[in-house]
Amino acid sequence: MAIVRDGRNLMTGLLVGDGNTDLSSDNAYIWVGSGVTAHDPTDAHLATTGIGSSQESGYPITATNVLTFRSTFATDEAYFQWEEWGIKNTSTTGSSLFNRKVESLGTKTSTQTWQMTVTLTITT
Repeated sequence: MAIVRDGRNLMTGLLVGDGNTDLSSDNAYIWVGSGVTAHDPTDAHLATTGIGSSQESGYPITATNVLTFRSTFATDEAYFQWEEWGIKNTSTTGSSLFNRKVESLGTKTSTQTWQMTVTLTITT
């Protein structure tokens, strides 16, 4: 998983106390899309429009150098081939993408509910 430039900017904003950059339970979203374009550090959103889902109750969870995010995608959303995902601090398609990963996760149908858990480990 690679952090993108917006992600770097979110982290630096947190370091200086910018209250608009957090990935708290109120504004962290897991986004999924069908794009297969390779990761680029300048990505500001997924390669496709995709859809974002808010955090389940109690998420994100923080532990020593580990962040865990969890969202549920209901039957009426995100029913397509999941080829990419990322964490954003907004429910809109604009910028604020923290990271983006291109990987095939399968095809969600309109009769399924999928739960996605993302664990990010920050190392030095």
